[in-house]
Amino acid sequence: MTTPTLPPFHQKKFPHAKSATFAKVCSVLKNNPWRLYPDSVGAWRPLRGPSAFTLVELLAVITIIGILAGLTLGAAGAVRRHGSSSRAKSEIAALQAACERYYSDYNRYPVSTNADPTAKFNPSDYNDAGKDLFTSLFGTNQYNKPPGSKRYFDPKPSMVSSATAADPYLVDPWTRAYGYYSDGTNAPLIWSTAGATNKASTNTWITSWPKM
Repeated sequence: MTTPTLPPFHQKKFPHAKSATFAKVCSVLKNNPWRLYPDSVGAWRPLRGPSAFTLVELLAVITIIGILAGLTLGAAGAVRRHGSSSRAKSEIAALQAACERYYSDYNRYPVSTNADPTAKFNPSDYNDAGKDLFTSLFGTNQYNKPPGSKRYFDPKPSMVSSATAADPYLVDPWTRAYGYYSDGTNAPLIWSTAGATNKASTNTWITSWPKM
């Protein structure tokens, strides 16, 4: 009995290879950029490829990013304002303590030519009093010079209007002059306008006296 010789696998003819349906699917796959996939009942359906974002989707994403950026910047600004206020409070307390040490030695407070805060409210009007206060507490009228008398307060360079020029004045975290008023006998009034430049904003000032 002779055993028939089978053709090689790559030459084997499969029945479905000749079918019109298979040829149609191959043609679609070759010429159509859409992919095909079989559904649950065996039919072939087109599967759309990746698509770009629509204009509405892009606008929605941009809007969300803008909202988040606004919230972040607002929070950062609030943190900076809080930090500046805290710094001003601590600096005013330190100046008060320095004035008390000065009073212990001289039996008087540094005298200022500045009007009281009920009469003056523009920080540019506080420069002269600030110069008097700086010279009295620092022991000299220039930041980069050694003291000529006892030093009661040693400010950081950022707290001085100039680290090299003569007759500097003390500035707050908003780079405006600290207000100072004293007749030498009564405890001095020290305040920061917290960046405000008009009297209507006195409720935001940071002061050495309790605010009502």
